[in-house]
Formats: sequence, structure tokens, C-alpha cells
Amino acid sequence: MPLFRPPSSEQPGDQSAQTPSGKEIPMAMSMMVDSMVRMIQKASGNQPSIKNEESNESLDEH
Repeated sequence: MPLFRPPSSEQPGDQSAQTPSGKEIPMAMSMMVDSMVRMIQKASGNQPSIKNEESNESLDEH
């Protein structure tokens, strides 16, 4: 069953998004950057717990 999408006068390659600074960039690039930012934030959020585990392991070794 096809997905319902509203009709658009723009071709898929011509669709763009505006950045906070007002520049227009291709929609695919905007989605890619958003995805990368989320991955980095998720990885950064996990780092402190990994560091805590490593410090606990080093204390247990002595």
C-alpha cells in the first residue's frame, strides 16, 4: 500500500530546508546532519558512565 503524501510542485531533488541562519540546504543534507547530531549527543551522553565504570575497575584491580 503506497504511503499518502500531499502533492508537491517541487521535485524530490529540489526540496530544501532552511537553517537557523536562514540559508537553504537540500532536505537530505538537513536530515543527515540531524541524524549525526543525535548520534553524537547519544554517544556523548554514554561516555561519563563508561568513564565511571573504567575508574571503578581500576580501583578494584589494586
